[in-house]
Formats: sequence, structure tokens, C-alpha cells
Amino acid sequence: VTMKMSDFPLQFRILAALRTPLLMFIVVPLSFLMWVYRKLAYFNRKRKGEIFGTAETHDAKVQNIVQQVASWNKADRPQKLRTARPNWASMSTKLSSNKGECHKIEVMGFDRILNVDTENMEITVEPAVTMGDITSHLLPMGYALACQVEMESITIGGVTMGFGMETNSHRVGFFQETVTAYEIVTADADVVKVTADSDPDLFYALPWSYGTLGFLTRVTAKIIKVQPYVKVSYIPTFSCEDLGEKMKALAEADDSPEFLEATVYTKDKAVIQCAKFVSAAEAKKSGNINPINRWYKPFYYKWVETFLEKGESSEYVPLKDYYHRFTRSIFWELEDMIPFSNHPIYRTFWGWMGAPEVSLLKLFQGPVVRAASIYAHVVQESIMPISRLSEGVKKFHNWFEVYPLLVFPLRIYDRGERSGFLHPQKKNLVKGKDWGIWVDLGAYGVPGVVKRGGEFDPKASIRDMEHWTRDIGGFQATYTDLFCTEKEFRQMFDHSLLDKQRKRFNALDAFPNVYDKIKPERGLIDLSDVQD
Repeated sequence: VTMKMSDFPLQFRILAALRTPLLMFIVVPLSFLMWVYRKLAYFNRKRKGEIFGTAETHDAKVQNIVQQVASWNKADRPQKLRTARPNWASMSTKLSSNKGECHKIEVMGFDRILNVDTENMEITVEPAVTMGDITSHLLPMGYALACQVEMESITIGGVTMGFGMETNSHRVGFFQETVTAYEIVTADADVVKVTADSDPDLFYALPWSYGTLGFLTRVTAKIIKVQPYVKVSYIPTFSCEDLGEKMKALAEADDSPEFLEATVYTKDKAVIQCAKFVSAAEAKKSGNINPINRWYKPFYYKWVETFLEKGESSEYVPLKDYYHRFTRSIFWELEDMIPFSNHPIYRTFWGWMGAPEVSLLKLFQGPVVRAASIYAHVVQESIMPISRLSEGVKKFHNWFEVYPLLVFPLRIYDRGERSGFLHPQKKNLVKGKDWGIWVDLGAYGVPGVVKRGGEFDPKASIRDMEHWTRDIGGFQATYTDLFCTEKEFRQMFDHSLLDKQRKRFNALDAFPNVYDKIKPERGLIDLSDVQD
């Protein structure tokens, strides 16, 4: 199924024509005001010595959820449970959901850091605490999350019960590998605190479960000691085969870089970025410090692209700038929305306000625009064995022709029956190890055929990507648009452990299953012709 521009709904065409001024004069200023409000609230709590939530206030919030779930049980479980949080506020492509058919539990206010334990190198937080909150608090202390996901507005609850990764994930794995303890409220209104030692089956079933086992109320994750700067080295490549070979060698090496990623600019051209922690003394002595995330600077991915001509080079970057290097440009999506957003004039007059909030972009989108947008825009990620990276780049070119492409290598562990949702195929493990290296290849933007005035078939392209990803032992990013059936979804992701825990904790009739929570909105795509 494809659509010509003349076939798009009038509302979509009007908003497409007015998108740039709408973003510049409404969404970006509103996003800036939201940022100011959050910062003022943070500094006000800091001034009052109230940065940390207390055990008493946290427990009171947890008991509020317990009471709501207990009342639902007393009413004989009339509907399945969901949070009352609106879907537009989540970090996914979905605008609406089936929450209207569910019993909504109020979970507001879980936004406090509870403890930073520098002796055991752990931080305990409530699930609505954002990555920006955490870096603002930890970096001045000389610490960071062991897996510091870089988009500032992403919540720790999202990357805990969903998934998250960073450019050191080839060493530490997904964010879930850094979690040491969870606290959830189950369907029976019980508060359960779980670690890998206390209940390994539940512990390893929680990642990627998307709240289908209970409501997350607290999470403890590993932190690391950091230096104030990183030294970033840029390595251009000029074929996808060269990119694949170098990324595989770097990611699997015993002395792999502390941070590793690549940005692909054409089917043949890419820039690998390796980074390591360095001291302030070394960075200042170099005279080559680049604060890449300042509002007046070119977008980071545009800066990286210049090394295709400059050749191999390196520079020193402040750590906070590096951690949040893609926030200003929403990776590279902002230029599709505001084509001149990287121009010095725009950066001067608007750049200091930052990027539009993803949640506001979804809110202003509306269901008509959302339904039409899948024919004009792509947000897709395939998590493939790193040995298939060069093939993946070629296939992404044929399916989407969207550039740049994100390349994040990451480690996936084989724990047998406790591998959870991601059960890696043995053939993709590093020889003699219980883990292998996969790579997340991400496409975000307008397909090339659409830019040329042609028609894009999202169903055919995305289903081809899903089929190929399943066949090679890979996984699809579940926040994107999934056009697979539930049977195909279960073939890609191993539900064995999750199913057992859902039955064990009386959750089968209490929460929707994962597929029902993350599938596209009703009516968005027709899968009636798919032979399941």
C-alpha cells in the first residue's frame, strides 16, 4: 500500500505546509518552557535540600498504587490494568493506545532520586526520573550511570522495563544489565523487591516486559566513576564492508574502546567514533576541547560528517556534552522538521531554546497526521548480529534510503532459560564466551523515494525488515512501528520466561501482553492478508 501526496488527508497536507512555523513559534518555545520549569523545580529542591525523596514519601506513593490495585481486585478485576499516563508522553511512535478499554492506575509523582551509594556504586531512583536529571546530579559528583542513555527526556523506568543502550553497550550490554534491583507492585497488590539472587526468574523476566508483570516503583542501577572529558577519535570508512569489519574488530576486542558508535551518511560512507575517559588536565593541555552540545555549535552528526574529508582525527569533549550529543538535533530528525535548524542564524535566534520535546511533537500531531505519517516517515531499528552489519546497511538502503543511519554495537548475553526476551542464537556468540555482539542499526527520517516525489510502501518495507531480522537471529526495537503479527512477534522474542512469570504472579488477566501494548494503533495498518 502506498500513497501519493495528493492522497494524503487535507489535515496532513496543511500541517506539513505549516510544520516549520508551528514548531518554531509554538512547539520549540513550549519545550523550552518545560525545560525551564523542570530545571527550576530541580534547583528549588536542591536549595531546600530536597533532591532526594525520603523512604516515607516513597512508601506513601507506593501504597497509593497498592490501594488502587487492591480496589480493582475487590471489584473482581473488571478490566486490564494500565497506567494513567497519556500515550503521547511516552518515548514511542504510538500516539493513541487501548488504554480507554483498561482500568487506569494513577502513578504520578515517582520522580525522585532516592539514594546514591558510592560505596557499592549504585543509584536508586523512582521510575519517572529522567536521564537529564541523573546526569545533572551525578556528573558534578564525578559519577555516571554505567549505561548512560543519552536522550535527556528518557526516563529510567522506560529503559528499565523497555530497553535502552548507549555507546558503551558493546561492553556492558543493554541498560538492563546494569540494573541490580527492582521494586514492583503486582496484580495481587503485593510490593515485591527483587534482585538476581532473591528471585532470578522474575529478575530476568522484567526487562522488555513493558509493565506486563506489575507497576515499577523503584529501580537500582550501577554507577561508575568518570572523568570530566572524553577523547573522541573519528575514523572514516568508504565501504559498508570496511565499516562492518572495523566495527566488529573494535567491538569484540579485549581492549575495546570505552565508547564506540558509527554514523552512516551514504551506503558507502560512514564515520566510526571511538571515545575514552580522560582527565581535565590532559584535555586542557591539548588545547583541542570542543563543547559539541553548546547551542551555537553545529549539530553533532553534521560535525562528525566533516571527518569524511578531514580524515582520521581526534578531539576532547566535555563529558556531559558527549552524553547528550544528540539531544539538540533529536539525532538528525530536527532538520526534516525545520530544514534550516543547523544554520547559524537559526542557532543564534532559536538554538538556545533547544529541540522540541518528542512528547509535544506527538501531542501536536493528532491521529489523522499520525496515520498518514507512516507513508512519509520512517523510525525503525534492527538489532542484528554484527557480522551482518554490511548486509544490513545495503538492505536499509533498499528498504528506506534514509540517512544518516545510527550504528550502536551492543553485547547480548546467553543465560539459557533465563535469557529473557532476547535469547541469542549460539552461532552468533563470540567463541568461548557467553555473549555475542549485535549492532543496532537505526533509520529515522523521510525515505529517499518520498523526497523524490515517489511513493513509499511502509508495510512491505518494514515487514521485509522484520522478516530478515528474525531470520538472522536479530530483534526489532519495540518502540518503533511493528507491522508483524503476534505469532511473528513471539518468533522473534522468546516469551518463555515472561509467560511463566505472568502466570506465577497472577498477571495473565491483569495486564495486557507485550504485543498488545506495543502494536500500532487500531486501523493504522491492515494485516488481514498475512497468513499467520
